[in-house]
Amino acid sequence: MDLESDRIGVVTSGNRAEGMRRANASAVMRAVLGAGQASRAEIARRTGLSAPSVTKLTASLMEAGLLAEGGAQQPADLGRPSIPVRIERSRRVVLGVHIGLMRTTLGLVALDGGPLAQTALPHKDLSPEGIVGQAAEGVAAFLAGNGGAGRVLGCGVSIGGWVDGGTVVEHRPLGWTDVPLRALLDGRLPGPVRVEQHVRATAEAELWFGAGREADDLVLVFVGQVVDAAIVLNRKIHSGPGSAAGGIDHLQVAPESGVECGCGRTGCLIAVASDAAVLAAAGGEPALEPVIAAARDGREDMRALLRDRAVMVGRALGTVIDLVNPSRVVLAGGVVQAEEYLDDLRAEAARCARRGRDVEGRIGATALGAGALVVAAAAPVLADVLTDPLGVLA
Repeated sequence: MDLESDRIGVVTSGNRAEGMRRANASAVMRAVLGAGQASRAEIARRTGLSAPSVTKLTASLMEAGLLAEGGAQQPADLGRPSIPVRIERSRRVVLGVHIGLMRTTLGLVALDGGPLAQTALPHKDLSPEGIVGQAAEGVAAFLAGNGGAGRVLGCGVSIGGWVDGGTVVEHRPLGWTDVPLRALLDGRLPGPVRVEQHVRATAEAELWFGAGREADDLVLVFVGQVVDAAIVLNRKIHSGPGSAAGGIDHLQVAPESGVECGCGRTGCLIAVASDAAVLAAAGGEPALEPVIAAARDGREDMRALLRDRAVMVGRALGTVIDLVNPSRVVLAGGVVQAEEYLDDLRAEAARCARRGRDVEGRIGATALGAGALVVAAAAPVLADVLTDPLGVLA
């Protein structure tokens, strides 16, 4: 027995080499993800690894079901065709589960961040036990109809509100306080299971598959049924003590409005710009889509309502930009459904910000697409796989 290698914390030549091999495998996965598909020679150029190392690593990753060979590519000089590799999209997948106010949305996501299949479960019982039970039954039925759980590497679960580790500290729309969500899900979903706050999970998805692929720092701002932000610095999501970072919902953006907030103040961002606030001001509409449709059909009162919402969010962004000065601000949630008012939002942010340049040019909408909820939920697990792909072989 090698006593030295069994000592916790001791760096030996063996575990140092294994650490380097895992880091190099991650570099290969990132190179292929960034290129879509790439030849082994191109991977070597992108990563700085030797050709023999790339050949061995791609073989291991294909054996693990993470990479696959694509069609042969004819080089420009008419030499020997190269066989590119790409992310394998079917053998290994991740399950994403998003718990919202009205429904739980779940689906399978490929390792390149592409949604493969998804379904929604309208809520009948908003209690933690009710939603967890419904999700567990729904996942079992969904996986039975989509190839079973055998190819699922893990499950990511996202939910709005304040989430610390696996506990939902507070989710006001659902009425949850200190709910041990991960413990309730334990053994009921294909593991490992990661529970994350929805906005931070969306920021993780943007880092790997969206705007963050070209930026090391960004702020993800979600304005929908919940209002929150995720701050990314040097490609790391900042959570802070108790995972309480990103709370922008009680920024006072319109104290003169007289709109009361549950916190006791007036004009908080959540009170004047959340989906619920817009629907209440629209006369109790049940969903945002009819409000947007009415505005587009010429209802000036609805246009004014959506424009005012955009302006309120822009005021909050002015503060966020002054504080963090991110390269990108990515918007998500109901506020981006009425994209025609985003110019008003950008203009207000630029007016309110006192520091930084090209404020308007740094603000854009998420491009994660129709499967954004399940992609975001799956993103923390996908990040684990892409960061340590050889761990799949363990």
